[in-house]
Amino acid sequence: MSLARALALNTGVQILGKTVSTALGVVIIGLMTRQLGTEGFGAYSTANAFLQVFALLLDLGLNVTLVALLGEHAGDEKYEKRCTSALFTLRIVMAFVILGLVAPAVALASPYPLALKLAIIALTGSFIFPSLNQVVVGAQQRHLKMSMAAIAENVGRIVALAGLLYAQAQGWGLVPIMWFISVAGFCNFILNFLYARRYADFHWNWDPAFWKMALHRSWPVGLSIAFGLAYFKADTLILSFVRPQSEVGIYGAAYRVLEILITIPFMYAGVLLPILSNAFARKDFPKFKTLVTNSINVMLVFCLPMMFGTWILGERIMILVAGPEFAESGRILSILIVAVAAIYVNTVFSHIVVAIDGQRKMIPVYIAVAIAAVIGYLLFIPTYGMWAAAWLTVASEVLVGLGSIIVSHKAIPTEFKPRVLLAAIGASILMSIAVWLLRHQFVAVPILFGAIVYGIALYVMGGIKKEILQEIFKAKTTNPPLV
Repeated sequence: MSLARALALNTGVQILGKTVSTALGVVIIGLMTRQLGTEGFGAYSTANAFLQVFALLLDLGLNVTLVALLGEHAGDEKYEKRCTSALFTLRIVMAFVILGLVAPAVALASPYPLALKLAIIALTGSFIFPSLNQVVVGAQQRHLKMSMAAIAENVGRIVALAGLLYAQAQGWGLVPIMWFISVAGFCNFILNFLYARRYADFHWNWDPAFWKMALHRSWPVGLSIAFGLAYFKADTLILSFVRPQSEVGIYGAAYRVLEILITIPFMYAGVLLPILSNAFARKDFPKFKTLVTNSINVMLVFCLPMMFGTWILGERIMILVAGPEFAESGRILSILIVAVAAIYVNTVFSHIVVAIDGQRKMIPVYIAVAIAAVIGYLLFIPTYGMWAAAWLTVASEVLVGLGSIIVSHKAIPTEFKPRVLLAAIGASILMSIAVWLLRHQFVAVPILFGAIVYGIALYVMGGIKKEILQEIFKAKTTNPPLV
């Protein structure tokens, strides 16, 4: 199986799984918004943002470092076993301390109402188990075996959906729903874990020497994440302190859609990273540059129609998903979708930075953006509320993206040909016309028809080459080479 086919199929499996998962997620959001209302969903958004602070600090850059290390030592079975088991053990210890002990203690000491504190504690499991799952998925990415990850995620969604339906039937509110979401996170993790044990080692491995090496490698990523956290989640937290929870709920519903949409580039980049790391370690720069160029084109092909379509249908989509009470979320989503597009492109460059071990050079960028963003949040959110939060999120993502482009380009210059960009823009404009003409139909009609128009137009305009499609879909069954 060729590298292009391996990347396409693994990403395709994930996208297929994510399509189902996203559909289930949309149903879950719809049930939660209708059951909790803007104020209750605002409380959920606040609890989620609060715990994400600790979850992102817990990461310390170890997730991407794990994938990079496995890629660099592809084929070294002894090293892979030590790497996976040692980092899985470290993650268990850190998750127990940071999420199991520190986060609930801080929540109890916070000025939030008691119901919100209990919701934070109940939701903690939905962060502990995914944090462990990230190590398991890292091993799956290395071996290009992502089918179970897609299945497990959907099982977790189904468990969450069943829990929500039961809670609705029983008339239960916020806190029981948070417990069901935590149980769903456990189901997702345990399925991945049991399957991945067949080709990866997750036994208890207290290995401080390896931890020290990995943390020395990952700390720049971790520090970048810590500062990135300031602009990624501080907006919701500040909003929760200075504006009504109902406004937090409206903003949180749109932001939840953003978080769902940006899983696609991270899935692709997760599969790409070990291959990039291996190419860089072998100094195979032609292959490295080709992978980068093609990956940027993939992100553009995905994000541009998404952005154009949301500008037209954003409000109707949020009304369908969350109910008329959340109509204003559609207008917020029309702003945040620009940040989504920036994240799609930036994901490629940020993973290039990890692959070339250039994370230290990104630290000043994250520090500068974080400081500017927090100052902006504090100055403008009290007056302009969620609108300021949305526009400052866009500005932050664009600035970080520019920083990662500059850092990666200085290390390994990559040639950018605008052919795909221009084709994607042209196809998106044609798609937008089709969507606009059908905008009063049921939302699925303009989305489906727009996707067909976009695909045909993109092909006709040369955004997708016939040779690439033949390469991806030709039937070969041998295992993909990583070297």
